[in-house]
Order: sequence, then C-alpha cells, then structure tokens
Amino acid sequence: MLLFLALLSAGAPDRDSLAPPYWQQQVAYRITAALDEPSGVLTGHARIVYVNRSPDTLSDFYVHQYLNAFRPGSRWSAVDSAEGRVRFQRLADPDYAYERISSASIMGANSRPDYPFAPDSTVAHWRLPRPLAPGDSLVAEIDWQARPSTLPRRQGRRGRRFDFAQWYPKVVVYDAHGWEAHPLYPAGEFYGEFGTFDVTLDLAADQVIGATGVPVCGDPGWEHARALPAEPVDYQRDYYGAVPNDCPPAAPGRKTVRFRAEQVHHFAFSLNPQYVYEQGRYGGVVVRVLYQPGDTASWGHGIAVRRTETALGWLDSLYGRFAWPQMTNVHRIEGGGTEFPMMVMNGGPSLGLILHEVGHNYTMGILANNEWREGWLDEGFTSFQTAWYGETHGQGDEYPDLEAGILFDDLDRWSEPVSMVSERYRDFFVYNEMIYNKAQLFYEQLRYVVGDDVMRRILRTWYERWQLKHVDEDKFRAVCEEISGQDLGWLFGQWLHGTPLIDYRLERVERHRLPDGKWNVTVTIRRLGDGWMPVEIGDARRIYARATGQPEVERVEFTADAKPGRLMLDPRARAHDWNMLNNREPRGLFRDRGATALRLDNPTRETVRRDRVAYGLLPVAWSNDAGGFTVGLRGRSNYLGRFERGLLLASIGTGSDSGGGLYFRLQNPVKRPTPRTTTAVAGWAVEGRLGALLSWDRSDRQRWVDRADPHSGFDAVWMATNDVGYLDPRLWDDAGTVEAGPWFASTWPAGRNTLHVRVGARGGVIYRDPGPGITSKDRYDVEGFLRGTAELSARRPFVVGTRLGVRVFAGGYLAHSKPPLQRRIYLAGADPYETFTNPLLRSRGALFVRPDFHYQAPGDANLRGFAPELGGRWALSANLELSRRLLSRRQGAVRSIALEAFGDAGVVDSAAVPSATGRRTATTLWDAGVGLVSTHQIGDLEWTMRFELPLFVNRWEFAADRHAGDGRSAFRWSFSLAPSF
Repeated sequence: MLLFLALLSAGAPDRDSLAPPYWQQQVAYRITAALDEPSGVLTGHARIVYVNRSPDTLSDFYVHQYLNAFRPGSRWSAVDSAEGRVRFQRLADPDYAYERISSASIMGANSRPDYPFAPDSTVAHWRLPRPLAPGDSLVAEIDWQARPSTLPRRQGRRGRRFDFAQWYPKVVVYDAHGWEAHPLYPAGEFYGEFGTFDVTLDLAADQVIGATGVPVCGDPGWEHARALPAEPVDYQRDYYGAVPNDCPPAAPGRKTVRFRAEQVHHFAFSLNPQYVYEQGRYGGVVVRVLYQPGDTASWGHGIAVRRTETALGWLDSLYGRFAWPQMTNVHRIEGGGTEFPMMVMNGGPSLGLILHEVGHNYTMGILANNEWREGWLDEGFTSFQTAWYGETHGQGDEYPDLEAGILFDDLDRWSEPVSMVSERYRDFFVYNEMIYNKAQLFYEQLRYVVGDDVMRRILRTWYERWQLKHVDEDKFRAVCEEISGQDLGWLFGQWLHGTPLIDYRLERVERHRLPDGKWNVTVTIRRLGDGWMPVEIGDARRIYARATGQPEVERVEFTADAKPGRLMLDPRARAHDWNMLNNREPRGLFRDRGATALRLDNPTRETVRRDRVAYGLLPVAWSNDAGGFTVGLRGRSNYLGRFERGLLLASIGTGSDSGGGLYFRLQNPVKRPTPRTTTAVAGWAVEGRLGALLSWDRSDRQRWVDRADPHSGFDAVWMATNDVGYLDPRLWDDAGTVEAGPWFASTWPAGRNTLHVRVGARGGVIYRDPGPGITSKDRYDVEGFLRGTAELSARRPFVVGTRLGVRVFAGGYLAHSKPPLQRRIYLAGADPYETFTNPLLRSRGALFVRPDFHYQAPGDANLRGFAPELGGRWALSANLELSRRLLSRRQGAVRSIALEAFGDAGVVDSAAVPSATGRRTATTLWDAGVGLVSTHQIGDLEWTMRFELPLFVNRWEFAADRHAGDGRSAFRWSFSLAPSF
C-alpha cells in the first residue's frame, strides 16, 4: 500500500501542468476620427480585424461603448441613484456623454447591434453571420459618433479641453470565462484585449495632443508647446519600423495626426491647445509631460518629468524593463488620476499620484488583469508598490495606519471578500476599502510571510513570465508558491476569499539555562480567532522566533544566547492580531500583562495605541455649596480608540458635607467585541447621589454610503439621592428612580441639509421616603411611571446666505402622582439626569447654576429664555433659528462665528407655569432674541459656544434673568457650551 501511494505521488502532475495552455485573442484596430469642438462630437470609422486564437468556435461578437455609462439611463447612473449620488442621471443634452453606432458591417454583412443590458447601452452585440472557428478571423467595419460629458469622470470635456478615454467601439475580451461582456459600473473598471492600434485624428490645427503610442506622422503640437524651445522633441516615429507616412491632407485650420501602438489594450488621448510640453527620458523610454500654463510652478521646470522618471525607475527595479516606448503624463480636467497604456491622466503632479498611476502601466497595463472581476490585482498591487517606495525612501511606513483602518472594517463586519466581483460589494465605499486598502494589506502580509528578498523575486518572475498577457489570481499564486517554496493557499484563501478575525494569546513562557550559558525558551500560544498568520515572538530588543499560528495551541521552542526579556507576540504588529492586550507574557500575582501606557492626560488629544491601553491622568477641580472647593483626579483610557474606553473620577471637597465622590464608566470591553455596537456600564457615588447605568447603542446603518445614520439602543438607569445637602431644591426631590427603555435616533445629511430625529421611552418606578410616622414596612412610597420624549430637527440653507434651523419637541410623564422634580419634562433645557455628569451643573451652587449666571443646557422643550427650573408633566415646543456666518476657516482655535436670531414657543403643563388667568389649563410660552455662535477646535477637542440675548419673553416673571426687568422686552442674556440643537 505504501509503495502504491509513493508511485501515485511521484506520478502526480503539478498544478501548472494541469492548467490548460494559455491563449489570448488577436485584435488590430485601424481608426480614423474627426473632432468637432463646438459640439464636442467625434465622428469615427473603425476597421477591426479579429483573430480567434481560442479553442472555441464563436457565434457572437461584442464591443464596449463605455461612454454611454456617463448618461442618464445607464447602469452606472442606476447604481449612483441607489447609493444617493447625483451625477450623470440628471445631465441633459448636450452635457451627457454618448457613443452611438451609426452603421456596422460584420463579416461583410450590414447589421445593427442589439444591446443585451438595455436600457444600458455600454455593451453592443451582433450575432455572427457564420461561426468563427479557431484560427479564423473576421473584419468589422463600424461608424460611430462619440461625445465626452461636461462632468468629467475618467473622460470629459471643458471648453477646448478634451480627455478621450474608452471612446471607440472596444472589442470585448473573450477568455476562459467566455465573452466578458460587462456593463460599466462606478465600482470596477476595464478589461481589454491586447492589440495593435493605428489611429488617425483630424483636429483643429492648434491642438496639442498627449496619447497612447507614438506619432507616425503629423504634428501633435509639441514643437510649438515646448517649455524649452531649444530642446529637441523625440517623436520616436520609427519605433515600430517602417510604417507608411501617409497622413491624409487636412482642411484649412485643421491637421491630421496618426499614432501607432502595439501590444496595448486601449488607446486614450487628451487635447488642449494651451498645453505646455516638457520631455525627459528613463533608459529607452521617452517621458512626455503636458500641463497648463498656469501650472508651471507645480508641474513645470522638470518637476513632473523627474517624478515620472522616478516612478519608472522604481517600478523597473521591482518588476523589470518597461515594455513600451514612451510614457505620457497629462494634466487632465478631473482631479485624481486614471491610467492607460503608455499614458496617465492626472489631476495633480504629486509623486504619490504619479507613482500610483504609472504603476498601473505595469499592474493592469502590461500585466493585464480583469479590473471588474479581480480589481485587487491592480489597485491593491499598485497601492502596495507606492507605499513600498515611500517606506524605502524615508517617507515613513504606511502599514500601521492602513492596518488599523482595515482592522475596524473587519471588527465592524463591513469587510467583504477582496476577491468579489466589483458590483457585488455592499456599496461603493466598501468596494474601495477592499480593492484598494485591504488588497494592499494582502500584499503587505504576503511580503511579511515570504520576506522582502523573496517578494522582490516574486515580482520580477511574475512580470517576466506574464507581461503583455491576461493574468488572474491562479497565475499569481502559482508564481508566489514557486518562488517562495511555500503552499500559500491559506493566505490567499483568508485574505482574498474570507474576512476572518485574527487573535492570539501568549499563555506561558518557560525558561531554562543550558550548561553552555545559553537559554532554552518554550512559548505556548493559543489561537483565539478564526483566522491565522505566522506570529513573531520577541522582546524589546529582537525577534527570536516565529510561530506558524495555525494550531489552536502551539508550543514554540528556541535557544537564545542571553536570557530574553519579557516576551510578547507580534511585537512589530504585523500579524493583524486585533487584540494585542493578551500578547504579553503574564507576570505577577494577578498575571498582569503590562498592556497599559500611563501618561499625563491632554484633554485636547485622544491618544490611541495599537499595542496597549492608553491611560491618562489629569487633576481637576470645581466647587459647589455643599462640597466647597473640590479637587479630583480624572483617568481616561482607551484601546484602539474604541475598546476599554474608561472614565474614572475620584474627588474630595473641602465643605462640611464633603465625603468624597467616585464615578466610573467603561465602554466596549475588549473581551466582548460586537460589530457596530457600543455597550457601557457606569456607576457612581458622588455629590449626594448613588446610581448605575447600563446602555447599549447599535448602529443600524446597512451601507457606508447610506445618508442616514440610524442608531437604536436601550438604557437602564438607577438614580438615588442620599445627601440632600448637595441637591438643588429647584431641580431635585429626595427620591430615587429605577427606569429602563429603548430609544431610536437618526441623522439624514443631504448636501448642506441635515435632518435629525430622536425618540425615546422609559418605564420604571419611583420611590421616596414619605416622612416621619410611617412604619418600617411602608418605608417608601413606590409608584410606576412612563416617561417619553421625541424631537425632530432640520437645518438647511436659506435666503441671502443664511441658514435656517427648525426643531419640534414633545415630551410627557405619565403616573398617578406628579413627577419628582428631576423627572419632569423641562421647559428651558436639559433635565438633571442629562446634566448629572457635568460637575459645573450637578449640584447647588455649582459654577454654572448660580443665581447670577444664566447657563442654558440644551434639551427637552428648549425654551431658552426661561428659568432652568421650570418643568411639568408634559410640553410641546418649537425652536426656530436663522443664522449667518461671519467667519469661516479651516485652521485655528476659532473655526466659525455666526450671528443668530432665534425664537422658541411652546404649550406646557400649567402645573409647571400657572396660566395668567389662574385656570388649570395649558400655558403658552414664547421667547425671541439674537445671539453670537462660534465653533472651536483645539487638537481633537471640538465645541460650540453660544452667547444669546433672549430680549423678548411673554411671561417675564418666569424668565431666566428675572432681574433684567418686569416687561416683555428687556436685556437678558444666557451662555452655553453646546449647540442649541
């Protein structure tokens, strides 16, 4: 039996030998086209020779008409509409793009195409007059008109500037999957058949052209556009050998220019009569740069030329020699960048952008993957090589920020498999995250697994073997495994086809000194996550060993010359281990892992650590009547900016009633991660109140691109009073409550418009001491109650540069008895439970609740001109604001200043505000005034400051500033450190 298995194994073919022979179709285009600039319409004729190199007999023929994506009715526009973007679906003639076939002859038979994805018309189809056998060829003659859109997106037109991309009937790729006839979506790009392009353009005589290929004849305008007139232009007219110089004559004021490109899968060009031309060279590759005259400082003086040469040099060092004769870098209409064979259209001259887009000439251009089926093979690849350049040239390591971003995508379960077809992603944001960022991280992890030297050999072999061919995951993996000598199926499977979480715990370290003075060390590691990676083991000085990371429990043994320090897993944070708090060697009685970084807290900064809990301590102080001058120590903690978010406040006052206080809150313990959910527990014994809180907040957003940000949650609160000396008798009764209930809140931003809603309800019991003379079994009066609030607010631009804000509110308390003071529906602002965590508002005599200081804490009915102690069983209110910004800036502590006019009105319980007539009915209140509102930012700390003058109130005896006057109109003021709504 063993002999049989050995013979079977020896005779088994390797994976490459099982793959079918590689083939790709052969295409040649002969295109003539003339551009009418006033209309933006290009009229063209294409003669396409198509050779069937596949093993299949073909019955159909397809071409892409990609420009039709940028018009109403396309699949692109449908996806835009579904995801809340407004672009091409609202364009009207003559602003939208199109590509219209006017006549076609296929195999000599005149035939009009059909559109299998109608009403989308980005793919045209013909049934062949006769089958096309392997090795046979067909000729297609097609006349068409094309027009870019005035809204640029990978193409466009503006005045006399034109960026032509995907502008001709482009033959659909036929490969092992069959015809890759695929409409163009916002997510995913292109896939083209390698071929020869012979393109003759009829243009205005003064146009300057940047294009794929080399100019065989005619004047592309470079001589006239040269930044340095003495510099000769290298046209490379004979690069492809003897090609007839037969540009047809042009009409007066026109010119014809003929370009040729071989072994490319697209031909693009850009026109601008104002282009300035500069030239350089990297080895045998001519570098051409075309930019606007006003961009000389950023593009000119050789800046963009040198950066393009730098990109070619770096990419050649990774992959190998550039396969084409020239590289053209043009300043396009749109921002960002798009790549084409031998050409990039960039919105700016930054080195990073040029590295990225020129990189696509290697990964996508020369190594031609299907961008909508496997976009990670080019977008992630070129992002990876761009970051590697920065790392090797002193620009820092991009990995930590990249990995942290993907980590949260994984934890929140936004991540989807990197290998997915582009339009199947949940939304456009997730597509970009996976295809660009997580795919880049995949290449970083591949480099981590195989090492830098092997990674370089992989890239060079990959390029040498597959340049100018169509590539896919299987081909790339085969090269990676061949060069590294490893089975990498697990890595490709997890990072491209799954979304696992990786987590390891260092359980035990055993050290033994050997007779020769060296140390034998055994480390026990437990895998907690559903994914795995090789895990390095090291201390503060060096890496000693690497675990495979695959078994649930793994023991790794190594020998060290000196006794290792405290060991940890993944000290370089390269294994994507999401929870590094359990990576350290346990020590001490409580097996403290030492994963805490203690510091003096900066309240304007949020310190986030990848490997430790960041913990900051800050002395604080405040005062009130009972506690006197109070000093405290506040501690803040967080891990990854989300987990282990703690707040601990210990205080002691100097007043006669002061016994100190303690408040703590912990959010999202790292042992209980829940996607898109915040859980919190809090407890307190502070300033005469005891209590506890449990809360749950779940983000209900289904897609990142959704405008709405709905949240649902549940709160349970116990609040008891135990020292009336601290209580403000206007706001608190000596009573306790236990209450719980759900809430829902959402914000809908739409441009500069914002709509917000919040609805909440709680049921519970109130208990209070009924007073002396009550037997012990009746020590407390207990009563059930319901309390609910709802608010809806909106802000939007209004007339003459103003902004209008409107808010409506309803709240009520339902019980047999009247509510305790702290659970009333408040008229002027937030209730005491909402302001409890602020020591400047919490107790009688606090800084912001003094009789001569009029602080307005926004909330409840929000009638800001009235006294903060007013409240009752119910209230209905409306708040109106009209503001105009006086100052706005991006930097500085003061970000904006706005002048505001406001008015508030409400109908409230007359138990709270007796009616003027004395009857027990509802009472109407209103106020109006003006104010100054400013927004501020220092570091990560942002806040709004309001100084308002409620000049008019209808019931002045209940105004916040009652001493300002006894009339409806008086000078009153209030202050706040929060927006009104």
